[in-house]
Amino acid sequence: MLAASQQLRNMGRLGGNVLRRTRCEYFRDTSWACNKRVPGSGCAALDGINRWHAVLGTSEQCIASYPGDWATALIALDATVDVLGARGPRTMRFADLYRLPGDTPHIETNLAPGELITSFFVPAGPWTRRSVYVKVRDRESYEIGLATAAVALDLAGDTVRAARIGIGGPVAKPWRAAAAEAVRTGKALTEANAQAAAATLFQGARPREHNAFRIPLGKATLVRALMQAKEMQI
Repeated sequence: MLAASQQLRNMGRLGGNVLRRTRCEYFRDTSWACNKRVPGSGCAALDGINRWHAVLGTSEQCIASYPGDWATALIALDATVDVLGARGPRTMRFADLYRLPGDTPHIETNLAPGELITSFFVPAGPWTRRSVYVKVRDRESYEIGLATAAVALDLAGDTVRAARIGIGGPVAKPWRAAAAEAVRTGKALTEANAQAAAATLFQGARPREHNAFRIPLGKATLVRALMQAKEMQI
């Protein structure tokens, strides 16, 4: 760990980690309009300095990015999450925990009022032994990722039998790259095919004035993660 003391890290909880709120400057500075903070007030980031904002999963109401890392790995590995509230316990797919901003960016999760996360379950699979996490950021510590990729592969030689891909960084919520996984499955994992998967992932990207660079960066990060996973000795 490169941030905080041991005492502070011991105070952290995994439930709090996955529920981190955006680091959008316009959300945190109350002098700006922000639909996530005050519904209906507008989104100053749309025409503001938006280098740190999302290109996938956004809406005209909000382009804030999700800042965490651990959630990206959990969504790639098909985790589930247990929650407890006034109506008792329940379990949901981790992928169903988060909501896209749409017209209601102030509603970020599908947790009911008063519900608490109590545990996570990550299922084992043939892909979990060959897994990597790649994070690209401006500096080594005290910084969120500009682009991140969680990749887990089940290979038969060079052929992909199954792929699990999660993307972080320029995304409105932790992102399961199902379309990119489908491009890979049943084919040899070459750099050219990895680039094709990355291109598929970002087909629906909606960049703004300052964050278009995150598309090629995100593609390169995914390709790097795929090739690193392929080369793992297991």
